[in-house]
Amino acid sequence: MKLKSASPQPDLFEEDKPQVTPAPAQKEQLAMLVEVLLREIAAALAGGEVGDDQDHG
Repeated sequence: MKLKSASPQPDLFEEDKPQVTPAPAQKEQLAMLVEVLLREIAAALAGGEVGDDQDHG
């Protein structure tokens, strides 16, 4: 009896399953979100705001 793992990664020998493709409107929204996130990261790195966000005391 073969156990099935709950891994989100596909098995090497598993047959291909159909992929879900986002609609064009969703692709546009995702592209804008990624762009905004990258700009925020770049601004934080340029401004020296990157650090340990945990409260240590």
